[in-house]
Amino acid sequence: MGAQMPTMDQLALSMRLATVVVPVAVYFLILGVLNSRPRPQLLSGRHDFALLLGALSPLLILPAASFFGIGATAIIVVAAIAAAWTLSRTRTTRWVIYNIQIEQARSAVADALRSMGFDGAAVNGGFSLPGKAFVEIGAFPLLRNVSVRMHGGDKALAGRFAGELWRALSAMEAPTSPMAVSLLLVATAMMVAPLALAAQRVPELVRILTDLMH
Repeated sequence: MGAQMPTMDQLALSMRLATVVVPVAVYFLILGVLNSRPRPQLLSGRHDFALLLGALSPLLILPAASFFGIGATAIIVVAAIAAAWTLSRTRTTRWVIYNIQIEQARSAVADALRSMGFDGAAVNGGFSLPGKAFVEIGAFPLLRNVSVRMHGGDKALAGRFAGELWRALSAMEAPTSPMAVSLLLVATAMMVAPLALAAQRVPELVRILTDLMH
C-alpha cells in the first residue's frame, strides 16, 4: 500500500500540472493560429479578454482553492459568474488586430474612417474625429498585435467603425511570421509534456486498480 500512495500522488500532481499548463498552451495555440492566417484577424476586446482570462484562470483558481480550503469547483463557478458580469459590462469600443504591423493597422483605420465619411486627422497615437471621438492605436510587437480603442462616440458609431475596419483588413495580406511558428511549437510542447508525464504512470495505475479489484 505504501508503494501505491506515491504513484497516486504523482499522478495527481501530473493532473494538477496539466490543469494549469494546458489552458495556457491552448491560448498560445490560438495566438499561433491567429498569427498564421493569410489576413489580419480582428477580435473584439471582449473576446480577446475572454481568451486571456481562460488561459490565466487556473493559475489563480487552484492556489485560491488551497488557500481558502474550499473546492475548486465552487471557485470556478464564482469566477465564471464574475467574468460573465465583467464581459457583459465591457463596451465594444476596443478591438485587437493580430498578425499585423502598426503601419498597416494605421492604414486600415484611416481607410475605415474614410469609408464612414470622416477625414480623421492623424495625431500622435491615433486619429482625431473632431466633435465625435478619438481612435487610439497601440502596438504589442511581441505578440504581433495592435490594439484599437475608440474614446467617445456612441454604440452605433463603434459598430459602424468595427464593420468598416473588418472590411479594410480583409483586403490586406499578412505573411506568416516566425513568432506564429514559435507560438505553435511552444503550445505543442506545453500540451505534450504533462500528458507524457501522466502517461508514464498509467501502467502503475492500472496495476493498482487491478489489485484493488481482486
